[in-house]
Parts: sequence; structure tokens; C-alpha cells
Amino acid sequence: MTKAFVTKYALTDGPFVVDADISHGGSMASYKVNGYRNHAHSKDFWLSEEDALADCERRRLAKIKSIEKQRKKLEEMKFSISELKAD
Repeated sequence: MTKAFVTKYALTDGPFVVDADISHGGSMASYKVNGYRNHAHSKDFWLSEEDALADCERRRLAKIKSIEKQRKKLEEMKFSISELKAD
């Protein structure tokens, strides 16, 4: 078992650490929570706390950028009401 820092849910439940089996050349972590087997793949888990925290920050900044893009699109929306003709 290896300590794995899971960042898959960083923006919802937050990052967490688990004891996991690392397989597929280090690209998959398998772990149990409440009796259920879970998996994290490639960039959803890290083997060091520093790397995990850096990934959480990357995810946070990407989400902020996405929200800003969505906000800009909403602010630029213009509405007009058109009249539909009945057949």
C-alpha cells in the first residue's frame, strides 16, 4: 500500500489522502472507502502532498477562468423580443 493524495474531487469535496494500490505503471490508484473500491487515474492522484496541492491550485484557477468566461458571455448577451406570425 502506498499513500496517495487524491485530487479528483478537489473542487467539490476537497483533496484527501488514502492508502492505495498503485498499478498500471503508476497511472492508477485503487483504494477502499467505507468498504467500496474506488479508483483514481493518472492526474487525479499524486504521490506527494506538494504535487497534490499544486494540482488543486491548478484546478481552482482553471475553474475561475471558466467562470469568468461564462460571466463575460452572460454580460454580453442582448435580448430582443420578436413577433411570430401565426399560419
